[in-house]
Amino acid sequence: MKSSTHHGAFPITRWSIVLAVREGGDALGGKVALDELCKIYWRPIYSYARFQGLSPADSEDLTQSFFSFVLEKDLFSTADASLGKMRNYLLTAFGRHIKHWQRQAGALKRGGGKEILSIEASQAEDEISIQPADNRTPEAIYQRMCALRIIEAAVEQLGRDQAEAGKGRQFELLRSRLDPTMAGSGNDAELAAQLEMTHDAVRQAISRLRKRFREIMRDLVAATLAAPTEATVQEELAALRNALVSHS
Repeated sequence: MKSSTHHGAFPITRWSIVLAVREGGDALGGKVALDELCKIYWRPIYSYARFQGLSPADSEDLTQSFFSFVLEKDLFSTADASLGKMRNYLLTAFGRHIKHWQRQAGALKRGGGKEILSIEASQAEDEISIQPADNRTPEAIYQRMCALRIIEAAVEQLGRDQAEAGKGRQFELLRSRLDPTMAGSGNDAELAAQLEMTHDAVRQAISRLRKRFREIMRDLVAATLAAPTEATVQEELAALRNALVSHS
């Protein structure tokens, strides 16, 4: 399998780089990797805390303190590549973080933690709906949020690629055909008229974008696995699809 291409929103968050840092590897590259990891995973982590029954304020503080621990205390100093999936490793570590916080009787007071990443908690609140009758587990919510964030990262990167190629407007009009988080809009005839293209040209453009989207998704998923192979990447893609379908 070819090595992953660096794809903007999730460029080098690889187990191999993270593990290499503790062995005297590229410290700067490792820091960038961990920063990107925070950007991708903070919303799933925050949502997990909320579905554990914690308040928005406590969830935000816990998320900040957890990623501060990740970045400053070297969470990965004992990481073993055999642990495999980044999303599962982080969930296990965050579960321990919450238990420690609870044992300390909420010792981390509001505003007491060091803000190490930009968290738009209000935005995250808009994405979750905690209902008394909701039978989804916090773990299921977390897995779904991870899947959504990786899809968003892939769509964002594809959009940047298309903008750089001078096809930004075309991408925005065709985007809903790629992103399962967006409702589809328009038909081929309407799109052809808007883009001043033939129906066949629109279908070919959509086909090319879908192919590139799948490539980016494959790279992003590979970047979250300890030892990516074609089989493990496909397994993880299937797991993410299942998280979306089973817990929507």
